[in-house]
Amino acid sequence: MLLLLGMISCTEDEGLTKIDLEAPSNIDATISIEQDNSGEVTFTPTGQNANEFFMNFGDGSELSDTIAAGESFKHTYAEGNYDVELFALNIANDMAQATKPLVVSFLPPENLEVTITRFPADPLSVSVSASADNAAGFEVTFGEMADETPLSFNLDETVSYTYGSVGDFEITVTALSGGEATTSYSETITITDPLVFPVDFESATVDYTFYNFGGGESAGVPIISNPAPNAVNDSETVASYTKVAGSETWAGTSTTLSAPIDFTNGTLIKMDVYSPQAGVPVLFKIENGSDNSIFVESQQPTTVANEWETLTFDMSALDLSTTYEILAIFFNFNTAGTGETYYFDNIRTASAVNISLPLRFEQEAAIYNFIGFGGGSAEVIANPDAGGLNTSSQVVRQNKASGSQPWAGVVTDLTEKVDFNVSTTLTMKVWSPTANIPILLKFEDPNDPNTFVETTSIVPEANKWVEVEFDFAGANPDLNFGKMAVFFDFGTAGTGADYYFDDLNYSGLDIEDFEGTAPTFTVFGNIDPVEVVSNPNPTGINTTSQVANLTKNTGSEVWAGSFFEPNTPLDLATFPKIRVLTHSPKSGITIKLKLENQDASVTHEVDITNTVANDWEELVYDFSGAPDGDYVRIVIFFDFGTAGDGSEYYYDEIKLVN
Repeated sequence: MLLLLGMISCTEDEGLTKIDLEAPSNIDATISIEQDNSGEVTFTPTGQNANEFFMNFGDGSELSDTIAAGESFKHTYAEGNYDVELFALNIANDMAQATKPLVVSFLPPENLEVTITRFPADPLSVSVSASADNAAGFEVTFGEMADETPLSFNLDETVSYTYGSVGDFEITVTALSGGEATTSYSETITITDPLVFPVDFESATVDYTFYNFGGGESAGVPIISNPAPNAVNDSETVASYTKVAGSETWAGTSTTLSAPIDFTNGTLIKMDVYSPQAGVPVLFKIENGSDNSIFVESQQPTTVANEWETLTFDMSALDLSTTYEILAIFFNFNTAGTGETYYFDNIRTASAVNISLPLRFEQEAAIYNFIGFGGGSAEVIANPDAGGLNTSSQVVRQNKASGSQPWAGVVTDLTEKVDFNVSTTLTMKVWSPTANIPILLKFEDPNDPNTFVETTSIVPEANKWVEVEFDFAGANPDLNFGKMAVFFDFGTAGTGADYYFDDLNYSGLDIEDFEGTAPTFTVFGNIDPVEVVSNPNPTGINTTSQVANLTKNTGSEVWAGSFFEPNTPLDLATFPKIRVLTHSPKSGITIKLKLENQDASVTHEVDITNTVANDWEELVYDFSGAPDGDYVRIVIFFDFGTAGDGSEYYYDEIKLVN
């Protein structure tokens, strides 16, 4: 069987119709630009015979991906002019192209709001934040430097700046659009020095703003000229507070300090007050700056009307582990206001430490609180010329500024009044760059400046420590002389000179100065009799006419010496020390002073090694450890413990001191 296979063939394209596609044409795009200064642009391409598109955005970025007809491109531009290219494809991938211009222009920012924040605790610093519609960011300049580089910051961001000086400065905040369009705001602020203790209302560069509460909130405390200067307060400017009629019983005024109150100087706060009435209660309160439940308060009544007095508020209940930055003052506390006006000034800390005669100034310098007036000022410093009459570590430096008042000086409060029952003569060591100038020393009642005593002494020598005396004969010992004022070169305008003083004390009781009838001397240990002779070296600290002379003969005993008996027993309870001026041919020797009762059954002795040869030296013997007894004999030994070699010694001005 034959199998026949038949094959049918046909030619290519047989039975198909050839289709010709037109290329894309009329290429265009709808362009939408966001009006929020984001730079975002939406392109929706169109064209005949086009089913796909891609773009060259014209800003140097890569070509876009391909999208189907009806879809859109999104692209973000910076502000500027661009030529964008649209490419259209048909299904045969035939391509057509069109170029369109694009202008991206940002709107200027609108509704710019700037917040400048000040800090009462840091008056040199500010913080700035800003918001605005259409803003891409912000820049700020603070006005302190020429050609200042702006500081950039963003929305919802705060920037801070601390000024290095005080004055008026213009802060300018510029809102940026992301392009050329900007919107700016400027504000002038005043930068002031910190408000810290003491608060004296005298500085033109400190902001003394107080805020009233309980009535009269808008008034604050105006700073005015002192309405009635007196010895308590003669400063030029003071604060004025009016307790408006009908205000609350607890109405008052308050401020926030730039730094916590420093209680190193003591836990008392003093304030000068001028009240229209005596007996007005004044409440003084201090608070923690972050937690007003932490506070201490103290109340004192005024004692005089229509004149300045100093009130002292005891803050010893404070917690030293925390800080106190806020102070509040309540005048006529617990009584509604009637429109009366009070004045206050010189708010400062003071010490509860005993500051009374004798004043040695050897405690921590900060506890001595001097207030200057008329151009005077003072502070406790290291002794700049330790030697001679004054080898103490600390002294008071008092400055009388150039052009200051003839009556310029300083004042300080004592914790105990001067007791003129002890002595009406006071001594003080002073150092002056000029000789023969007057020093006025004044004591007054802290609550009554019209009750005072004062006297003048003359500085005999310049550029060295000397001791001067102030005679207050006639001073009433029953009065409260608890405030002290010191005036150097009184009656002459200041030249800028510095003066120094130290060791203010009762002059003590003179035991023997050898200027009158000589006492009866008894010698022992094989030496010649002691004699009263002319002062062999009347210079320095001892210019008296007559002194005692003791010669320790060659070969005399190591314990050779002499004694005499005063007219009355020594009052060591009041004056526990004995001062003796000595003159020796050699230094480094032991000079012993011994006290005895009548039968020598009670004795006490003190040794001092001298430091000066061939000149007068002050030696102060401390007998505070002596047992009780009626001491009626003073014994002196020169070069104790060494046999005599014929040396001559002199001594003088034996005095009880404290």
